[in-house]
Amino acid sequence: MFSIKALVTLLALGGVSVSAAPAAVDSDTVVALDDTAYVWACQNTNWGQPCRLLEGLAGQCIGIPGDWDNSISAIRNQDKGRFQCVHYDCQGASYSNQEDAKLNDGNGFWNDRISSWRCNRKQFRTAEAENATEVEA
Repeated sequence: MFSIKALVTLLALGGVSVSAAPAAVDSDTVVALDDTAYVWACQNTNWGQPCRLLEGLAGQCIGIPGDWDNSISAIRNQDKGRFQCVHYDCQGASYSNQEDAKLNDGNGFWNDRISSWRCNRKQFRTAEAENATEVEA
């Protein structure tokens, strides 16, 4: 026969294990927050003001807003570990340097010519897989 003390102990342990179960996570919310990319842009070289933080979802072409369109002289991907960004007009030629404080140097082609940008999640290859595998950060 079981003693009342043993029965109460078993019930208490069962209650603890049930209360330790993890709460459900809304995966759509987690993915949406995780896919936000940020680009720092300045209208003058060497990060000279005015500057602003541009924000957009990974994989989408984001238009440069208003008077910033075709007026950027320094640009930086804020999360180079997770995203590869390209700067362009969402078609045609693109510029993929992840950080450039002087868009007017070299041939100067991209100085004051960026109209949009897109950041894609980086792809990593695993030893077991032939195809690229996306790794969640």
